[in-house]
Amino acid sequence: MTISLPSEARVARVDDDLWRATPLAALELADIPSELHFVRDHFAAPDRDLASWSLALTGCRRSVVLDLDGLRNLPRRALRVVLECAGHRRAEFEHVPKGIPWETGAVAEARWAGASLAVLLELIGIPADAREVVLEGADAGEVDGFGGVHRFARSLPLTKALERDVLLAYEMNGEPIASERGGPVRAIVPGWYATDSVKWVDRIWFTDQEFAGVFQAHDYRLRAPGEPGLGRRMTELPAHALITTPSHGQADLAAGDLSVRGIAWGGLPGVAAVLVRIDGGPWIPARLGPPRGTYARLPWETRCTLAPGAHEIACRAIDRAGRSQPDRPPVNVRGYGNNAIHRIRLRTS
Repeated sequence: MTISLPSEARVARVDDDLWRATPLAALELADIPSELHFVRDHFAAPDRDLASWSLALTGCRRSVVLDLDGLRNLPRRALRVVLECAGHRRAEFEHVPKGIPWETGAVAEARWAGASLAVLLELIGIPADAREVVLEGADAGEVDGFGGVHRFARSLPLTKALERDVLLAYEMNGEPIASERGGPVRAIVPGWYATDSVKWVDRIWFTDQEFAGVFQAHDYRLRAPGEPGLGRRMTELPAHALITTPSHGQADLAAGDLSVRGIAWGGLPGVAAVLVRIDGGPWIPARLGPPRGTYARLPWETRCTLAPGAHEIACRAIDRAGRSQPDRPPVNVRGYGNNAIHRIRLRTS
């Protein structure tokens, strides 16, 4: 299958290079080029070269400082992993909350390789009272409403941090991770929102209480309007499907037989089905492509016949636990976690 990508999709960056969406057409490619992977950063990439990078780990028995060669000497693990921004599809909320007005495309997949975080934690020794593992990036800056300079940091519950598929990755699609993608080393936390896949990791430590960093205790939390407190932290990716072909707003399609394609992901232990609906009719099962990994995209396709005129096409993923995409975005004050049914409108003639 040949997919034509618009030239501007290869270079378009906005907001001082801190965010950029993946073109939907790229999501149909067998391997998404690294340069088309979506970007969401809070601060500029730190100015570091490979020779100067090191990782400090503080544990129970001892502290360890690793360079890149030391990390590469550990057992290598490789996985296809979908990463999705927590604010993906924020623009679809009825009242768009403050934040990047993502439409579709704040999601992508890559082949990541590195060392299991669990191997390093076991190497330095896990404190008996450890509750969480903090991953700290080298990127830092000022945060509105909070004094001083803050690094981007997130913690993982110890049980999650010890899963073998959580990586300290140094390769993306078979190449060293570029600085603009979080290299030389970044975390990859499969099955969870990309917020936890901290970039430019250079420090890891344990805590015996809930981590209070700005980007965890105050941001990236689900809170309904009027709900007291700071809400709940975001973790697992729910079942989600997108229509990638045809495009929303397309008006040059010929009436008649039409192929509808897309991808699905999330919903551990995996997506079981994708349903498609044309113009409010019955939900029809789509044909699923072969799975390429536990955390990878699942391609899907169906065909339909459209008469001349305006049409709406919708898709809905259902995971193996029977959970499906909701009709509307889940209400929350920051516009996070929108996995509502994806709808596009088009016109045929």
